Amino acid sequence: MIDPEWALYHLQRALWDPVEPRLTGSLRPELQFRVNGEVYRFSSERTLRLFMRTPTHWCGLVRDPVTGRKFMPTSRSPEAYWIGGPYYFESDSTKQRFVEDPRRYEIIRRM
Repeated sequence: MIDPEWALYHLQRALWDPVEPRLTGSLRPELQFRVNGEVYRFSSERTLRLFMRTPTHWCGLVRDPVTGRKFMPTSRSPEAYWIGGPYYFESDSTKQRFVEDPRRYEIIRRM
């Protein structure tokens, strides 16, 4: 079951460009990027490129896919790449659990 608070938070920010929040993100697949399985939408290729350079600067709160806890990732957060984008973790131990069996923890499949 999806946490309703998380779903509302995700829907609220899924519609706006995280780099230029006053602009609406596009529904075009080439202007989307995933962080921890969540889709971020961009108004232009420029804002998408800025986001991709430093996702932790722009993404805000994410959920650790193993523990389900929300946290603010930093450039020093453990990370792994899986299906189209980075996943950030609260600790090295949760990253290790994810890497051993990523399909078990995919947020994409929970939605």
